[in-house]
Amino acid sequence: MKFICFIFFLIPVSLFAQSFSGDAVSGRIYYAEEVLVKDGPQFDLYNRAKAWFSSSGTHKFLAVDDIANGLLIGSNYALLSVADGNKIQTFRLWCTVKIELEDDRYWYSLSDFKLQKELMKNGATSKETQTKKQPLEKWVSKNPAAGNEQLFYQALEAAAHTSIQALIKDLKVSML
Repeated sequence: MKFICFIFFLIPVSLFAQSFSGDAVSGRIYYAEEVLVKDGPQFDLYNRAKAWFSSSGTHKFLAVDDIANGLLIGSNYALLSVADGNKIQTFRLWCTVKIELEDDRYWYSLSDFKLQKELMKNGATSKETQTKKQPLEKWVSKNPAAGNEQLFYQALEAAAHTSIQALIKDLKVSML
């Protein structure tokens, strides 16, 4: 009976936990998936992926453009705003995006997640990014004792997770 009660206790707790996909050995955060596309010739998928990289209003930068091998590699960043007590801290969440294309399927991978803190310059009207990029794993693996610091890291982890899921969804919609 105690075992059954324990199982029922774990189910709701696990539903609300944020977890990142990754490599268990290295501890690196990593997302990858093969996606099948009905009637999707490689050239059409290539054009969709390239359009996704160059879509307006985004922070995507294409570094490798190899149409012959169906390969696109670039970087992306999203802005994260996280409450820290009574102020808001802003970060850029960077990642490497790799898309490999064949007829009727593509593979995407998101890796090399890094956080870069944005600092305020000359008042609240302008921002300047001065800090070095640090691996996201360093930030989400911190285990502060309690209090506001713990809430900050939990909020940062939730914001990063939400941003990554939104990026994946945006890519998949663009590839339809």
